[in-house]
Amino acid sequence: MSDDFPSSKFERGKLVAKAGLKAGKNYAKYYVKKSLGGEESGDLEKLHAQNASDIYQELSKLRGTALKLAQSLSMDTGVLPEQFAEVMANAQYSVPPMNRALVRQRIKQELGAYPEQLFKRFKGEAIAAASLGQVHEAELRDGRKVAVKIQYPNVRETIRSDMAMAKTIFKRLISGRNIDDYFAEIYDKLLEETDYLLEGKQIEYFAGLYQTHPGIVTPRLVPELSTARVLTMTFVEGLHLEPFLKTGPAPAQRNTYGQILWDFFHEQICNEQYTIHADVHPGNFLFREDGRVGIVDFGCVKTFPEQFLNSFIQMIPAHLEEDQARILQLYYDTDILDREAIGSQRNALFADFFQQFGKTILAPYLAGRFDFGEPAFREALNAHFRKATTFTEIRGSRHYIFVNKVVIGLYSLLMQLGAVVETAHSRVILEEAIGKFNARASEG
Repeated sequence: MSDDFPSSKFERGKLVAKAGLKAGKNYAKYYVKKSLGGEESGDLEKLHAQNASDIYQELSKLRGTALKLAQSLSMDTGVLPEQFAEVMANAQYSVPPMNRALVRQRIKQELGAYPEQLFKRFKGEAIAAASLGQVHEAELRDGRKVAVKIQYPNVRETIRSDMAMAKTIFKRLISGRNIDDYFAEIYDKLLEETDYLLEGKQIEYFAGLYQTHPGIVTPRLVPELSTARVLTMTFVEGLHLEPFLKTGPAPAQRNTYGQILWDFFHEQICNEQYTIHADVHPGNFLFREDGRVGIVDFGCVKTFPEQFLNSFIQMIPAHLEEDQARILQLYYDTDILDREAIGSQRNALFADFFQQFGKTILAPYLAGRFDFGEPAFREALNAHFRKATTFTEIRGSRHYIFVNKVVIGLYSLLMQLGAVVETAHSRVILEEAIGKFNARASEG
């Protein structure tokens, strides 16, 4: 474990530059070899995997925003080569944690005393370490078990410079007229994610929504031990997905959890606050012995503009009914298609791809009851993801970053569970949401 956290712009710039130089050198070697006729089958895939590994190796030393940007672009936009998504997904929880001395120092700076003075018990070893901070288990004086989330040093202060430097790397790999909007969206959300006081409010918001829910458990904020950089919340017990699956759960148990997850996200769509838990990956969900699902991270919560969310939801019945004119109109409304290039071959290419992808992603809604463990469905999705990475061009509104987080993240969880989910009621929920949107629009 290391306490070597580069904090100056110069130190951090060197690491980002090193990552960029490694990637550039690797691609230069590949294209020289290709020009000489020495390219072999699989060379490009190996190159992407090597670059993803090299970039992660350098950016993981930075922790913080540069690594978060790499994870966001690779896993949430679908425009980087699939090898990047694989490396970044595997690296989600393997960031080097702070050592104990630095942890004690951070808590003293934020809460005014060392952990042994504030808590009845505090575990010095982190139970999770990710891109922006790490989590420790502790016990309050009153006996309550808590999770203490501690932000890495200088994360918030380095966001702007990290983003500027990291953009120089990723603009070599992706393009598109909306690319600056995507970077701006990630930047804005990173600012929010580094504000633990805001996350505390979001914890309480969701706790209020789900405190009587039969299938969902959320933490509660401990405000007296929370600041903008240290967040203390009640501890939610349960197993993460991988250890849960290792217990060999029965199909009925996996189906129950899958149904809870499916319903959880569809229920949020009807929330008139337009606010959705948008960080859907295995580290944020716990599978409990009592049959409920625990949700433990509320740093990435997205409030969508009403017009965008309305257009997105209306795409679902439009695709299911194969209403071609309506589909194309909604693609233009959400910037999947370029209004300035109506009738172009490029627009036609993207329209065809997204309609084919839409048929696959919406297959669960057609069945009424859907088996996410079906290998053919997984392969069909993976084929679309592979096709998407060949475009290397960002299309769609900046808000699609979080749509992708939710949809791709949810489907990934359900496929790993191999869950069979009842989906008929979710179509009713979506129709109700569309009705509410239309009613508000007519009133306006």
